[in-house]
Amino acid sequence: MRILFSMRHSGALRNFASTVEELARRGHRIHLTFMMQDKLRDERLLRELTSAYPGITHGFGEASRRPWLRLARRIRSAADYARYRAPEYASATALYDRAAARVSPGMQRIVRLPLVRTRTGLRLLTRLLHAVEHAIPPDDGIVELIARETPDVVLVTPLIELGSDQVEYVKAARAAGVPCGLCVHSWDNLTNKGLIHVIPDHVFVWNEAQRREAVGLHHVPTERVVVTGAPVYDQWFTRRPSTTRQEFCAKVGLPYGRPFFLYLCSSKFITPREAEFIKRWIQALRSSGDARVREAAILVRPHPRGDNRGLTEFDPHQYPNVVVWPAGGDNPVDQTSRNDFFDSLYHAAAAVGINTSAQIEAGIVGRPVYSIRAREYAATQEGTLHFHYLLTEHGGLLHMADTLDEHVDALSGSLGRTLDDDKRLENFVEGFVRPHGLGVAATPLLADAVERLAQVTVTAVAAAPIWQRVLRSALYRVATRMRTDRPASARSTSDPVLEKKRVGALR
Repeated sequence: MRILFSMRHSGALRNFASTVEELARRGHRIHLTFMMQDKLRDERLLRELTSAYPGITHGFGEASRRPWLRLARRIRSAADYARYRAPEYASATALYDRAAARVSPGMQRIVRLPLVRTRTGLRLLTRLLHAVEHAIPPDDGIVELIARETPDVVLVTPLIELGSDQVEYVKAARAAGVPCGLCVHSWDNLTNKGLIHVIPDHVFVWNEAQRREAVGLHHVPTERVVVTGAPVYDQWFTRRPSTTRQEFCAKVGLPYGRPFFLYLCSSKFITPREAEFIKRWIQALRSSGDARVREAAILVRPHPRGDNRGLTEFDPHQYPNVVVWPAGGDNPVDQTSRNDFFDSLYHAAAAVGINTSAQIEAGIVGRPVYSIRAREYAATQEGTLHFHYLLTEHGGLLHMADTLDEHVDALSGSLGRTLDDDKRLENFVEGFVRPHGLGVAATPLLADAVERLAQVTVTAVAAAPIWQRVLRSALYRVATRMRTDRPASARSTSDPVLEKKRVGALR
């Protein structure tokens, strides 16, 4: 079977490397196509996969510079923006502001009109934008790529970035009669990004919560949603520490004779200026009435895409037994970085964070997870829909405190855990990460689902109906008057091996 897998950038491989590897191991050929260069330019995982499996190739597949491109982006961005006027997003001010930055002032004024702000008004506006989207033909460059690769299946992730060009893969696959599937990238994607503008044949989700999101927020027919679990986390279930606790503490510079709390930083969007909050958090711990908490060591793990300013400025005299490691953060994508990340979780007494997927990983490893309702992060913490899953789904993952004082008191409980605490963690992890059972890995289930998708019969799109052709003709006049942006991408690399292996790049 030939699979064309569109990813926004190579960084997305962290979430689907196990799936790509499993499909390659089964003898399938996979061509990875990236919309742009990863900002971190970290291609360790890509090199590892392409070196181990000749059947995995890669290249860049961007939307071409054609008259339709800018209009398509504007229509998608407008629809994405409009979704944040719905009542369920009333508190999601940060998400609303981020989406607003992608649309014109005129569109913002239209969406803010009293009539449009009603459920009926939003529904009518969304339907209009939906009609325009479907009148725009698929991108010629992506159509050519699919024709050249002749895939049996087209996969896309994440698809739901604001104004995403990846919609063109879904449209081009449909035009060619090739089954197409969306692999949901992460736990937050269906609630805090854009819409699924064109529905793929299958949508692969982690759990029942994401099934509800796909159906309720994106109007995906129930029969098209497939629950597989979260393949990105399979690696942590069977992993064992690579160091003893004493070896780990010596490695990172922590005192061995006392427990340590692990602070997991969040992304820059979630926690700008996080170092300032961390310093207040440390000061609160150092004022605890519980000597075990007050004297505990602290390991701060920066987020690789976080606002890490100030995290290297901890004065060891002012902040004794506080270590920031690894400096600048690191993606756990190779053996060494995975060991380091896992060991930091495994040897910690508890994990603390504002809103990050690493909190879920801490729960998988069996460590209690704590958080604080931070006033400065209200919009990106409880102001997001997905964060509430950590509080409520399957009994909840987080020990949540309203204030730093309450949080510090709660941390005492992590030093005297009970069987009930462990059971709570297991219930959440099973329901949210491995809904088919704690012992059932998600990776082979997703690979099975992709193989079944290849058996789906998809009829190539016939000629557009008359109304769509009329609308397309009118839209073409608008599109040709727009100056087309050049999509953000990078075609070069400093690694000559990767450059040589890139195939299928569009002109």
